[in-house]
Amino acid sequence: MKKRDMSYSRRMWRHFFVPLLVLLLTAVVGIVGFMYLNHSTFLQAFYMVVVTLTTVGYRMDEGLTTAGILFDSLFVVVSVVMIVVVIGRALEFIVSGEFVHIRRLRRMEKKIEWMKDHYIICGFGRVGHQIAKEFEAAKIPFVVIDSKEDTSEELEELNMPYMIGDITSDKNLERAGIAKAKGLIASADSDTANVFVTLSARVLNPNLYIISRAGYPEAEEKLKKAGANRVISPYFTAGKHMAEIAIKHRENV
Repeated sequence: MKKRDMSYSRRMWRHFFVPLLVLLLTAVVGIVGFMYLNHSTFLQAFYMVVVTLTTVGYRMDEGLTTAGILFDSLFVVVSVVMIVVVIGRALEFIVSGEFVHIRRLRRMEKKIEWMKDHYIICGFGRVGHQIAKEFEAAKIPFVVIDSKEDTSEELEELNMPYMIGDITSDKNLERAGIAKAKGLIASADSDTANVFVTLSARVLNPNLYIISRAGYPEAEEKLKKAGANRVISPYFTAGKHMAEIAIKHRENV
């Protein structure tokens, strides 16, 4: 499966632009070569390069030297190969859907940049899924940060603002607008990751309201020390709620 995150998009841009830059470099070499070997003016050399690269062809100048003929022959072959490569890469870039994907990511980045008083959900596991669903139903603005590359496809289908990357990274938290955020939810499956997220978030925004998920009881105290305002244990909460239902049912029987 293709990696459809931001770094992959940058690689796709390089995938298209590197051959184009090589083609431009070839044109520069062609101009210099024609000027040096045939003693052509810059305009004449530029014309020779243009008609060669566009495969229009030209009438051979009678004053072309032997070295110029050899250089021109090699230049034609190299130019045609580079043009084929550039066109092939461009078609691959467009047909693969990455062009549309990059435009979508850019629109999403702009949307995130304009966000304020939003929530940042760090971790899109089972808990993160439910939180995002509830926020969307309540029309609360939020951004999801998740490290799993496959998450991007699901979030794109759901049309939810997201970023793929390390949830503990200060850079990613800043890109998610933590300075203007109202709150953050550390909902990763790992207690260690949630501690690091909480600690980083508290340093980046001392006024942020942070809710952290704890998988084990011993992690609760660490999360509070890291700066969490509230610590929730889904298993404890679910178990308590189920026990209350059972007790209530027993009393009514």
